[in-house]
Amino acid sequence: MARKTKEDAQKTRDQILDAAEHVFYRKGFTLATMADIAEAAQLSRGAVYGHYKGKLEVAMAMVERVIQQVSPFQSQPGLTALATLKQYCLFEIRSYIEPSSIQRVLFFLYVGIDDSPELLQLRFAWEKKRIAHIDQLLQQAMCQGELPAEADSTLVNLYCLSMIEGVFSVVYFGDLTTSERWQRAEQLCEYGLQRLSMPF
Repeated sequence: MARKTKEDAQKTRDQILDAAEHVFYRKGFTLATMADIAEAAQLSRGAVYGHYKGKLEVAMAMVERVIQQVSPFQSQPGLTALATLKQYCLFEIRSYIEPSSIQRVLFFLYVGIDDSPELLQLRFAWEKKRIAHIDQLLQQAMCQGELPAEADSTLVNLYCLSMIEGVFSVVYFGDLTTSERWQRAEQLCEYGLQRLSMPF
């Protein structure tokens, strides 16, 4: 039998992680089994165990892969810091709603991990990444005079995170058509960020 190349092994790992995204998204961490992942990947359980010791290792590799590969937010040149922040908020909301690897993995991280300490650490790492990006935009807004220099950036950051999650809930769970969904999301983000220009 021919030996597997590194490329073959990577292809099999990707096949397993692609399948795991759908299994964990559908069943959550506790109910999912290695047999479910093997079946979804159309591989034997032995083939899956040949790459991962158990479902925790699969879940961690799945999350780390998507977080590393997710397309970074690209700001449009010429926009002010607050206008860029609005675009970032919409980018995040789309990431949570539109079907994709990042959507499935984030849903799993926030809904399906059942407080597994190792997976919680990955969620916290994702949160720190979000907070750092928003903070960078807020600091730019202060330097550009769009926000008062004395604004409490920690509180404003929490406000932005709360706004993203609130708009997501309205748009995702509301009875809206696809076109209405994104029009409403833009309006709500615009309205929410206008508050930041008012006196603190």
